Amino acid sequence: MYERVLIIDDSQEIRDFLCEYILQPKGFEVLQASNGLMGLEMAIAKEPDLMIVDQQMPRLTGLEVLEKLRERGIEIPSILATAHGSEETAVAAFRLGIRDYVIKPFDADEISESVDRALRESRLQRERDQLVQQLMESNSQLQRRAQELNVLYGVGKSVASSLDLEEVLHRVVEAAVYVVGAEEGSLMLLDEEQGELYIRASKNLDSKAQSMRKRVNDSLAGKVLQTKRAIAIGNDSQWKRTHTALLVKSLIYVPLILQNKPIGVLGVTNRLKETSFDSNDTRALSALGGYATIAINNANIYTDIEQQRVTLSVVVDQIDDPVLVVDHEDKLLLLNQAARDVFDLPEAKVVGHPINKLLKDQEAIEFILQDPGEDMQATAEIQGSDGRTYQARMTLIEGGSRSILMVEKENE
Repeated sequence: MYERVLIIDDSQEIRDFLCEYILQPKGFEVLQASNGLMGLEMAIAKEPDLMIVDQQMPRLTGLEVLEKLRERGIEIPSILATAHGSEETAVAAFRLGIRDYVIKPFDADEISESVDRALRESRLQRERDQLVQQLMESNSQLQRRAQELNVLYGVGKSVASSLDLEEVLHRVVEAAVYVVGAEEGSLMLLDEEQGELYIRASKNLDSKAQSMRKRVNDSLAGKVLQTKRAIAIGNDSQWKRTHTALLVKSLIYVPLILQNKPIGVLGVTNRLKETSFDSNDTRALSALGGYATIAINNANIYTDIEQQRVTLSVVVDQIDDPVLVVDHEDKLLLLNQAARDVFDLPEAKVVGHPINKLLKDQEAIEFILQDPGEDMQATAEIQGSDGRTYQARMTLIEGGSRSILMVEKENE
């Protein structure tokens, strides 16, 4: 792209000289104005890379042209030419940011060198400005990324430490809205029987929107679920009206995949904001969707284990002999009423507490926590708090848990 030079001078002879002998041979695009007002208008409209401005002109002087450009916030590298140079004029010109100050009559070499120098400085200034802008943008992106990672880390900690699915899913949606700067967010799960998606957690949705269900076969969220691929919709998209239940200006939907099976969709929307989402937003939302999937999986596993524990508890409670189970962390996992009586444990919840904090008999504790060796089991006599003696058998279960079955020893 050619650099553009604007000559503002009321002398046709000087304009022709500069154009034909100095500027055009260097490959510049040349614009000309015969008075200050015309030059001002042309500078505003054409935004030249350099101006060569005469000081004494009709309608506006060279300094007045520069002043009016500055008032408009327009900075164009300029060379001021004058036949009546003075220190006062030079000081005023340099205060207005001119690159050079030449006295008429000037020779070709002088003005040629001045033009080259002014444009070279201008190019360097543009490069510096571009670098500064790039650094600022990079810094802004780094700050955003750091902020995003902090939020993701916080959500990850919640997923790892909490079994409250409701709490975790709401935190995921809140984080999604915050990280990408969206107005609204929702997490939808699949109702396989109905073939619909329903909202399980949301942020800033009204009650009507929260109660809406989306057909998998006739919605954008359903398309994301079926294809297992995220979709980002901008302001100019035709999808926004025909495939969403609510009229929105931009949105992102990402699928929730559990064991290669789609189970739901995490989405954010803007109804009022004109800004669209970008690939970084999609990536962040996908990461949050991954956390949501982990939380759902953890909750499902916990529910299954709890159901099995309840079922086993019912079975164990029907056994007359004392039975208890300790997990791999030496915490009480299961016991029946007979075991409570033998070890004098309260009716209050004791499951989940370390066994060495619950039992008073040190010999019993050492027996339960011992390494059974290759036999995977051990036996011992244990004195119960009821004064009876029991033959106890400890068996190591796969995963590190231990089961203890106690049978009352008959008097000899």
